[in-house]
Amino acid sequence: VNFATLVATNASRIGLAAGQDKVLLEFGCRRAQGPNGALMASKWSFVGGFHRTSNVYAGKLFGIPISGTQAHSWVQSYCSLEDVNLKTVRVNGVEHDLFSI
Repeated sequence: VNFATLVATNASRIGLAAGQDKVLLEFGCRRAQGPNGALMASKWSFVGGFHRTSNVYAGKLFGIPISGTQAHSWVQSYCSLEDVNLKTVRVNGVEHDLFSI
């Protein structure tokens, strides 16, 4: 109960400080204490008022919308910008240049 209330309360306080018009995303999976800690932190952040998580498994398991950045390993797999074949990405029907984002 201590961990759950700690995370949910902090998430709620962050939401209050940010304002109700903001969408809050939880990105704590990489810094959590083990896989179960990451999973539960994602869950309790959502309960506390966050809107999305970067934890795909938590999204699937608990029905939390997922959102986040691209994998660092994908970026690091290229030696230079000239090596990247994918130059644009379509998000919600809008084409974006990856290098200008």
